[in-house]
Amino acid sequence: MKIELYDLPKISLNQWYSGISWKTRKRQKDTFAFLVRSRCKHFFKKDKVYRVSYSFYFKSKPLDTSNCVGMLKMIEDVLFEDDTYKIIPELKIQSLKSNTDKVVLEVEELI
Repeated sequence: MKIELYDLPKISLNQWYSGISWKTRKRQKDTFAFLVRSRCKHFFKKDKVYRVSYSFYFKSKPLDTSNCVGMLKMIEDVLFEDDTYKIIPELKIQSLKSNTDKVVLEVEELI
């Protein structure tokens, strides 16, 4: 299954490490949760096993791939009922320059 999410806020993991307040992090998480829920109607149950690929596309200044992990985690927490290693044993992440800001998820059901 392919899911495309457009115009999510660009949040680098470096921002979190720089010591922003918990209120700011909570606001970012709530914003992501609202946007993802409003743009995606499919959610993944915990009775399956998934391989998930995240492609982050940026119009300007693409983030380092590892700095996309914060956004990945916020998306994952909304779309997956459970994200333990038993449910999602494999992730692929890439960061790319593009003419539009979007995140493309490709979810493959393994079991």
